[in-house]
Amino acid sequence: MSVITPSEFEEWQNHFITKEFYEAVTNRIDDAKDILSESAGMDSDQDNFYRGFIHAFREVLSFRVDSPTEEN
Repeated sequence: MSVITPSEFEEWQNHFITKEFYEAVTNRIDDAKDILSESAGMDSDQDNFYRGFIHAFREVLSFRVDSPTEEN
């Protein structure tokens, strides 16, 4: 398995395509929150879907790369 260094990850995060991807993810979170705020309580399955959707996309936005460590 290849190791991504923190500097490589930062370079990737600063790439214009990655920034567009993050913006799209953020827009989808906002859309899901709007839907949920307008229809919460009408269908518990749909509420749970959007709650999970928001949580999953927030996970994508919070992804970080740890510094590589030496394995003994």
